[in-house]
Amino acid sequence: MNRHRSPVLLTVRGSTISSEDNVDIGVSVEDFLSRFWPILSGQSLRSVPPKNPFHQVASLVANGATENVIAKAFAKAINDYALTPGLAARTCTHRTDGDGTVLRVDGAFYRDSNPDAPVPHNGALRLEDQVVTIEFKRGGTSNDPFSDDGDACPESTSRKEARGQIVTYAEQAFTVQHRTAWYLLFVNGSQCRITRWDRSGVVFTHSFDYCTDWQLFCEVLRRMSRCSDEQLGLDPTARRIYRSDPLYKMMDKMAKKRRSDLDHNLVDTIIPLDKYPPSRPVIYKYVRALFKTSLSRNAPRYILNVPNGDKIRQYLVGRPIFVAKGALGRATLGFAALDRETRQFVWLKDCWRVDYPGVEPEGKILRELNRAKVPNVPTVVCYGDLLGQKTVSPETWGWDSSKGGNSKTNLAIRTPGKLRKVSTAGDDAAALAPTFNTICSLRVHQHARMVVEEIALPLRDFKSGLDLLTVFHDCLKAHSAAVREPTSRLHRDISGSNIMIIPKFIREDDGGFIVLRGLLCDWELSKRIDSTRPRVPRQPVRSGTWQFMSATLLNHHDKAAEICDDLEAFFHVILYYAVRYLKSNLTQKQVGEFIDEYFDQFQYYDKWRCGQRKQAVLQSGLLLTGDPINITFGSPMDGLFATLLPWFQGNHIVQEYKASLEEASSPTSSTVVFSLAPAQPHALFDRRQRLLFGSSKKRRRADPAGTDDSFADDSSTDDSESDDDSYNSPANVTSPSASQLRARAPTAEESNNAAKVQTHKAFITTIERLCRGTKAAYWPHDRDPSGDRYPKDKTHGGID
Repeated sequence: MNRHRSPVLLTVRGSTISSEDNVDIGVSVEDFLSRFWPILSGQSLRSVPPKNPFHQVASLVANGATENVIAKAFAKAINDYALTPGLAARTCTHRTDGDGTVLRVDGAFYRDSNPDAPVPHNGALRLEDQVVTIEFKRGGTSNDPFSDDGDACPESTSRKEARGQIVTYAEQAFTVQHRTAWYLLFVNGSQCRITRWDRSGVVFTHSFDYCTDWQLFCEVLRRMSRCSDEQLGLDPTARRIYRSDPLYKMMDKMAKKRRSDLDHNLVDTIIPLDKYPPSRPVIYKYVRALFKTSLSRNAPRYILNVPNGDKIRQYLVGRPIFVAKGALGRATLGFAALDRETRQFVWLKDCWRVDYPGVEPEGKILRELNRAKVPNVPTVVCYGDLLGQKTVSPETWGWDSSKGGNSKTNLAIRTPGKLRKVSTAGDDAAALAPTFNTICSLRVHQHARMVVEEIALPLRDFKSGLDLLTVFHDCLKAHSAAVREPTSRLHRDISGSNIMIIPKFIREDDGGFIVLRGLLCDWELSKRIDSTRPRVPRQPVRSGTWQFMSATLLNHHDKAAEICDDLEAFFHVILYYAVRYLKSNLTQKQVGEFIDEYFDQFQYYDKWRCGQRKQAVLQSGLLLTGDPINITFGSPMDGLFATLLPWFQGNHIVQEYKASLEEASSPTSSTVVFSLAPAQPHALFDRRQRLLFGSSKKRRRADPAGTDDSFADDSSTDDSESDDDSYNSPANVTSPSASQLRARAPTAEESNNAAKVQTHKAFITTIERLCRGTKAAYWPHDRDPSGDRYPKDKTHGGID
């Protein structure tokens, strides 16, 4: 067995790729031009210049000139000889783009006929106006990120740096501009490659000497100049809004503060209803502030088309509020958007969804959940795929045979540290098994957009442990309702980024109230639960977020996800946010170490598996650090973990026994005492909790099917204790011996505990007990005053 702190999935400057994926494909220049920059009907190419435009560049390269000198001579040759009509070549000497973001793009081509975006001068970068990007290197294979000789992943430091640099540029271009593809000319001394990036992978030409084979390069440049913006990768469904456009001024107007905007923090406060009649939509201050932030620092503005059945709706956006890490993959962007017609603020999600048979668009899934009245999920407004916008890199696999097959260079770089991956797309289960290309590992992605009504707050904005559990209660209710008929749908990607907070304005006779509710988002990877049909993979890789996936799924890559796996993911997310943001007996250093060990690390036997710390906690049922320290919070959160851990321990033992997993060890324990002073209840606290959870009296609801979890009684939780103002802290514990941790037959008690996480009832009821009555009213002020206890000098798996 080997234990690792390095990633399970390999990483290139934030772009995460499976260690077995080949994400780029080498082709001949002729094949590249034929496929991407063809001569269209009626077009004719001008004759090439009478002499070599790049003879001076060749001389500079031969004399060892610097990259800047080569870049200026290169751009001058193109402009002086008019090799790209309609496009102007410029070098970029400024290393920032006006907003403090450090960039190192060396040059680019710009349209020379747009009065709203004139060609930049004096080395200005203007990333939002670039059409094709240029990167310069001094020359030599040590600076070439790609290979033509079958070297799958050139490992020299300089080549790694060059690869990482280009991936960073691609990520920036896809974020600042709305693109279906991004083109980069890689000029390495006298050698050149043309590269095309989309969300599936990279296609690059074989390296050629543009100073010697200058006629070919002139044809490349002229073909490029004859291409439309759409052919050069700019998204035709996203139109730039310039300062001269009336919509630009309208966006500025809607971003200004208004006295009628509500502060979402005004919980336990009576709000006069005359200011907010039912006919008037409530706008929260944070929503307008997010929209204003998206317009700041001269951010480029766009009007985006979103399909709505057979029609199109239009939304105004600025800079994305949420940007998924990485140049490849689903590449989710989230916008605080303004409906052009209704002038209402909405959330617009732009992503490249995985396109395989059986994988449904998220908008369709949400529409289904909304019609079934599943609570606490986003309310979809419109959605749809953008026609003709599907990644084409997978189609190029197998093109070139001129050099004995494709040159497939894996861009993945093994970096020390922890997981950078937040989420991967794919997994088991669809009605019918699609046929995968087992040689080409590039996934097909389809560009899609979706609009929902809710602009939610991130989970990290919770104010106390009580608020945290309130949010999880709502999301568990959503999950419980979704797995039942008629939707019968399992989420399969429970993570901190998919659980959000949404303020709700509730009207009562004496005024309005704001309550903070949970919202379970990102249903794209969900699947139907159908025991009558075989479970087969819909995609070639597993879905889920590594940090929060159940230990069973991490250890058994072919196992189909079940309800208990999602419930365990909920448990891991609660633990993560409690340890990171609540007061506890851990020091800040210990918080960082525990998060690193529990959530980011993995073990490797014959394949990557669950990390040792997570596995040890589940095997032992003890919330221990590696020191070991028994983690306590001095609040009812201790009682929650003391209740839940034996259930997930039992489930883990049952699952491991079934799989006959190898023995794992567990650390010893130490005794820790920790306490917090309780808070005094607010005068309106009880009303807020009643609105959220109902009265503290036990209630039963008839359910002929026996599957309704709503306020259900359960033998594992005794509601007679709901009004007790005390809470259970973990008892002094000792670590079991190694022999107790072997994959063994579970005891009757462990099997009984495991049964409690096969449905939602026990989990939900336990949270309700803690969030109702006196126990909730005297919940201490347990949010750490620092806001975030994770050490600022550490980095980890990209969460938050």
